[in-house]
Amino acid sequence: MSNSPASQVKRYMRLSPSNGSGSFSFTNGNPVIKFSVADTNAMLVGKEMRFCGKIIIFKTGTTTIAHTDVINIDRVAGLQSFISSVSIGSRRYSANVLEVVHNYPRLCSTLYAQSHSPKGMRTQIFNEHGGVGKGRFNEFDQKALQSNADGNNDRTLKNARNSVIINRTTKANGFEFALRLNTGLLMNEAIPLNLLGGLEITINLNSNFSALYGSALASDCSYQILDPYLMCPLLYLNQAQIAESNQQPQGSFSFMSYQSLYSVLDSTDQSVVHRLNSRNLVSVIQNYIPIKYLNNKAYNGQACWEAGGIDNVEFHKDGVRYPLEYNLTVNKTVGDGTNQNENLQNSDLNPAILWNSLSTVGSVKDINRSQVIPENLKGIAKEDGVYTTGVSWDKISKVGINVNGTLTYDIKSKLEDPDNDDSTNPNHTLTTSYAQYSFYLSKNTLMINKGQGITVM
Repeated sequence: MSNSPASQVKRYMRLSPSNGSGSFSFTNGNPVIKFSVADTNAMLVGKEMRFCGKIIIFKTGTTTIAHTDVINIDRVAGLQSFISSVSIGSRRYSANVLEVVHNYPRLCSTLYAQSHSPKGMRTQIFNEHGGVGKGRFNEFDQKALQSNADGNNDRTLKNARNSVIINRTTKANGFEFALRLNTGLLMNEAIPLNLLGGLEITINLNSNFSALYGSALASDCSYQILDPYLMCPLLYLNQAQIAESNQQPQGSFSFMSYQSLYSVLDSTDQSVVHRLNSRNLVSVIQNYIPIKYLNNKAYNGQACWEAGGIDNVEFHKDGVRYPLEYNLTVNKTVGDGTNQNENLQNSDLNPAILWNSLSTVGSVKDINRSQVIPENLKGIAKEDGVYTTGVSWDKISKVGINVNGTLTYDIKSKLEDPDNDDSTNPNHTLTTSYAQYSFYLSKNTLMINKGQGITVM
């Protein structure tokens, strides 16, 4: 079947939620937004699809945020922080859920940090979801990284807050967004709606303190998403393609999908074991945050921390080192070893760990724009970092590996408590537990027997 643009017509369809209209909210309304993409003779261009609407944020009751309020959202994830999970399934075959991405904003924070430059974040991405990124915009931008939630010392962050979350008091003044849904399935440029029987897309909204942080937030803070809609680009089949499709009793469709797993690091030398059943596992990417910072209004719940100082990482498949035959070790180059924080702040840039992490989104040599750069990794407030671990399971063919067993990660980390006080604990020996979020990317192939069901190949 030919999908050449010369033989097809492309149109944009605006879809309203199928489960309501008006305002959606985690606390003051419906926390679930559903869209139904009809079964039609067309291909959905997933990469170009956008979730659109307006958002208003209230620091307490119906009081909106003022310039002096210390309130903010994650610099990279932006308004993606207000989505908890995304689920995509087939309408015709309702028992089949094609993809579910839990902990969605943490995936977005990592993906955008790895594949977009600070300048790209503050232009295209800011217009999509209000993210400004991490790092200098240019050589004259000397205050691009400030952990102060108020942002008074950070002109870029301050201007972004003015545009996104401050003094948005009415429906007309809500910040308009048009964000992409970052799932594996929607990376596809041609999703056959007629073969899948349409799609059911469900967006679950995030909790208030997971999306927002700052000392000015009250216990009854909230947000509203107003008049949301889905902008779907459809590539319609011509008559010859429709006739050819109707003559085929079955068809196949290949796509990528993410799966999220949550683990806890509570030992300085720990093995994290995940049991998976995947035919074509491509990569895993992992990020970290102190558990006590989750759903805590004083801290950014989407920040990517260094897990208290990782010293060593090993990857295993079914008890055997794979895909690397060696450890990823961080070699400390300064400090006398008595002050852990000194070593953390002045250590090497962990090139082996970061290189393998970057390989999860593509060939490292082809990544020309990224926020995984020295100024975001050394000598700065750790909550503004872009630290991740991960590995590509198949760097050669990119097809992936078959896994029907365990994947193990041996991690040595200091688990340093970021709340350590230099005056009372100069050696920074106090530790805390860290949350590890793992996102597995797999390639899937479906065989669809029309009118009967879906079989995973």
